[in-house]
Amino acid sequence: MVRIRYTQILMAAGGKPESSAELSTSLQIVSKGRVRWAKKMFWLRNAPYTVGPYAHDGQIEWRLKFAEAAHQAKGEKGLKDGLPPAAYHVREKLTGKKASKRMSPEEYPSKIRRTAYTAEDLKAIAKKRGIAV
Repeated sequence: MVRIRYTQILMAAGGKPESSAELSTSLQIVSKGRVRWAKKMFWLRNAPYTVGPYAHDGQIEWRLKFAEAAHQAKGEKGLKDGLPPAAYHVREKLTGKKASKRMSPEEYPSKIRRTAYTAEDLKAIAKKRGIAV
């Protein structure tokens, strides 16, 4: 089975979207993967709203903290407390913490949002916005 990632679709379509209007009209191919209830091998869905620069400040801050914690496990092998090293570091460093620039629940967007950008992309966006992590 061939799996096509969101980033592969964006690159095939000419790169990352330039505007939120362009993003909201794009589609994403989702493969079945390990979804047991799915009867189709793949399906289409709307692209997420908070891809890269469209994420709010708290999301960018938290994604960078998550990436930083996970990168600390580089080179480690085996399990720690039954978890892979990256998951262990994320749990230990981020449990009980909140983003300082998070949105209040009243300001949340009405749609579920995800990101497909790398940590380096988010760092560049955070630097541009003046977010220190």
